[in-house]
Amino acid sequence: MATLEERIAAIEDREAIRELTARYCQCVVTGRTAEIVDLFTEDGVMEFEETQARGREALAATYREAVSDLHPIPTVHNHIIDLSGDRATGFCSLELRTVEEGEAITAAGHYEDAFERVEGEWRFSHRKLILYHRVPLSQGWA
Repeated sequence: MATLEERIAAIEDREAIRELTARYCQCVVTGRTAEIVDLFTEDGVMEFEETQARGREALAATYREAVSDLHPIPTVHNHIIDLSGDRATGFCSLELRTVEEGEAITAAGHYEDAFERVEGEWRFSHRKLILYHRVPLSQGWA
């Protein structure tokens, strides 16, 4: 059985990772792309469909385009986090709202994440977005 100190450390690590995903959403909503990139490791990866941005420069370019064009409003929840020392994996559900060409869009999906502790701080090392649907709100998703 884990010691009390180990159990507390695991709780603190999970909470730091949850906060990392929340900070990511906050930065996306407010358009702070440089801060989004800082949430990743130096060689971090963001993957979505055919797009894969690896490293700080590619991440910055990808997020500048996505955030400025779409003005997304993401909400994450239902976190599952598996810890392994200074690395972790995670899953969290996503609800996404945006406006495209004047039309409200709704989307849902999940992130599959890999995390790494760098200089005492948790960072994304790999973030993969999987969407279940992305449709105009007027149409609905069903």
